[in-house]
Amino acid sequence: MSTIPNSAMPHAGPTDEIEEGGETLTMARRAADLAQSARAGAGKLVDLARDNPKTAIAAGAAIAAGAAAAAAIPLVRAKRRTSKASGSAAAAPKADAGSKAPARKRSTTRKSTAKKS
Repeated sequence: MSTIPNSAMPHAGPTDEIEEGGETLTMARRAADLAQSARAGAGKLVDLARDNPKTAIAAGAAIAAGAAAAAAIPLVRAKRRTSKASGSAAAAPKADAGSKAPARKRSTTRKSTAKKS
């Protein structure tokens, strides 16, 4: 087993700057920066919604539809899982395999037909 000296990775050492809450100052700064950027982004969204109310309504409806679809995915998967376990062919519709013919194996090599000018 090898050990890596601290001089090789000075960034991996413990941090001395710790606030009373137990967070490092860099984490607190990152959280403050993230909160500030979220406030700025929310302000821009509010301004855009005021300028374009119909677009904002359409975007909200699209977000709501996406959230509803995302919430429905686990329910659909659970239903499929339970129907497969019960073995019912009617409950779990399968893809129509008869609509496409299976590929044929070639017995001879294919010759290329080059056009002559």
